[in-house]
Amino acid sequence: MKVKQIVAVACAAVMLTACGSSAANNNNNNNDNKVAVTESQKPKAEGLNVVTTTYILRDLTEEIAGDKATVTCLIPKGQGVHGFEPSPKEMNQVNEADLFIYNGAGLESFTDRLKETAEGDATFVEASEGIELLKGGHHHHHDEDADHDHDHDHDAADHDHDAADHDHDHDAADHDHDHDAAEHDHEHEGMDPHVWMAPENAEEMAENICEALAAKDPDNAAYYKANYEKLSEKFDALDDSFENVLAKAKHKDIVVSHEAYGYLAKEYGLNQIPIEGINSESEPDPKAMKAIVDEMKAKGIKTVFTEPNEDDKIAQTVASEAGAEVKELDPMEYESDKNYFERMESNLKILESALQ
Repeated sequence: MKVKQIVAVACAAVMLTACGSSAANNNNNNNDNKVAVTESQKPKAEGLNVVTTTYILRDLTEEIAGDKATVTCLIPKGQGVHGFEPSPKEMNQVNEADLFIYNGAGLESFTDRLKETAEGDATFVEASEGIELLKGGHHHHHDEDADHDHDHDHDAADHDHDAADHDHDHDAADHDHDHDAAEHDHEHEGMDPHVWMAPENAEEMAENICEALAAKDPDNAAYYKANYEKLSEKFDALDDSFENVLAKAKHKDIVVSHEAYGYLAKEYGLNQIPIEGINSESEPDPKAMKAIVDEMKAKGIKTVFTEPNEDDKIAQTVASEAGAEVKELDPMEYESDKNYFERMESNLKILESALQ
C-alpha cells in the first residue's frame, strides 16, 4: 500500500466517530483501502466456507446450504474421482475451510494424511458414514431375490430418518465428524466407494451433510433442515421411479465397463457383471474377457454399458465379440452441467430401454 494510502486509512480511523457514515461510504467505494475483519465481524452473507472432494457432494451441499455457505469442489474440473491427489494449493483450501466433506468408503486415499497435517479448524465430515458398504471385487449378485428384502414403503415407520435409526445426534458434541486418522485405520480398503449410485444412500449422505452444517452453524439449523426435507422428497420420488421401472425389467444382468454400480444393482435386484474393477485400472485378461462374452451369449445380454468421458476400447471389444450394442451409463465421477437427479433419471431411461 502506498504511503499516502496508509496515511489516509490512519486518518479515517481517527476521524471515524466524527465522519460516521461518510467514512463508511468512502471505504466501501475504495477496495484498495479494505482492512481485515475478524470472523465475528464478517457479513452474514459470507456464511460457511465448505470444501468437498466430489462434484456430487458439492451439489448436495449447495442444495442444503443455499446462500448460507460458499461450496467448492477440491477436484479440478475435467478430472475424475479415482486416483486424485490434492496439490499443496488444494490442501490449503482445506486449511481455510469450516467444513471438509469427503465421500469416505476408501474413495479418497489422502484424507488420513489431510487429517494429520491440516492446520486450520475445518471439521472433517465423512458423508458415507452409517451406510452399509459393499466389498469391491468382481463379484456378481446372482439370485438375490431371497436376500433382497428391500422395503420401499416410504411411510415414516419404514423410511424413518429419526436419529435413533441413523444414530445421528444434531448436538455438535455427539455428532463429531472429526475422526482421528488412526480410528479408521484404513478400514474401508477393498470396499466399493460408489455409494451415491443408490438414491437411498445419497439421501443418507445428504442427511449427514445437513447435520454437519447445523452443528457448525446452529443459528441456521432450521434453514438447513428445511432444505434437506425438500431434497429428501426428491430422493424418495427418484427411488420410487427406479423401483417401479426396474421391477418390470425383463433382464436383470448389466455388463458394465467399470465396477461402479454395485449399490444400484443391490438396491433394485440387478446383477452387475463388471469388465474392469472399482478403480477402472485393472484390465481383465483374455480368459476373463472370454468368460464375460460367453456369459453374455448364454444369457442373451445385448448391451454393454460404458461411461461418459471414457474411451473404453476393452468394453467395445467385449460388445463386438458378444454381438451387443454399447450404451453409456453415468457413474457421476466427472463434473456435469446436470445435477444428481437429472443424471440419475437419464441413467434410469437408459436402463429401461436396455433391459426391456
